[in-house]
Amino acid sequence: MIAILVGDDRYAIEREIAAYKSRVSPQWRHFNIHRFSSNALESAIACARAAAFGDGRKVVVVEECNFKQFGETGLELLQCLGQLPETTDLIFVASAIDKRLKVSKHLLKFGKLKEFAKIPPWRIDLIAAAIGMQAKELNLHLSRDIVNYLADAIGNDTTRVESELQKLAVYASGDRLTKVQVRGLVLCMTQTNLQLAASVREGKALEMAGLLEELLARGVYPLAIAATLVTQFRTWLWVKAALQGGMKKDGEIARLCGIGNPKRLYFLRREVEGVSLRSLSHALTRLLDLEVMLKRGVKANEILPVVLQIVRGMSQAA
Repeated sequence: MIAILVGDDRYAIEREIAAYKSRVSPQWRHFNIHRFSSNALESAIACARAAAFGDGRKVVVVEECNFKQFGETGLELLQCLGQLPETTDLIFVASAIDKRLKVSKHLLKFGKLKEFAKIPPWRIDLIAAAIGMQAKELNLHLSRDIVNYLADAIGNDTTRVESELQKLAVYASGDRLTKVQVRGLVLCMTQTNLQLAASVREGKALEMAGLLEELLARGVYPLAIAATLVTQFRTWLWVKAALQGGMKKDGEIARLCGIGNPKRLYFLRREVEGVSLRSLSHALTRLLDLEVMLKRGVKANEILPVVLQIVRGMSQAA
């Protein structure tokens, strides 16, 4: 079996790899499970071509693949894919794949492509549906209200979803949990970060200060807070600039602004509608300065004054 696992949901990809590993005979796991960097493609292919030790299967994983960089040399090495032992599972892992490349076409001729894209963080409905399905797999009985809270609290962090659900399953021991119990066990961080960015954009000083205090009290790293704000304001700035530049098609704006899902533009248009390009530019400049300050060791209590200045600027420009 040849598999090409592609996407940004690394946790889901690792779960898929674990499923392949589970087919390897336990007493031969040390000899029959191998991981290689894409820079060691020749060694990986040589390993895949060798028969498995003992009985059972062999798993060979080639990580961080950039198929374009494989080039003609890589294509030549992959010519043997059709002759690999039936007991070998050769797995290629990549963040993306360009199906137009010769290497990609050759791989897809022999292998099965599986894509693992994270659910967009703004699609809370899809995140809630995924959490509900995983909860059922763990025999965890959660009301719709609790599932919606978990979607808000965790967001699209699949690693944390699995961890938190397992924790809740152990705590519940087959019983039903109340929302109060779940809120005490699972803290809301992801959504609070997004709310913080929105409160800054909307010029809501008191709301911003409360959310920032909450994040810092929970032990969220100041640099992580600043990075989230930078990402949000950079996206808003680019979208606003594109709209003012006369661009109308969501697909074009998404490509220009590096937005993976053009459907997100419906929400972004509304978010930047009442905000000026100048205020967004000023805010992003100050946030980048804040990020540099934090990297240089400035203490967390320096965040509030800087962000307050940004909030005042946003409210005055509104």
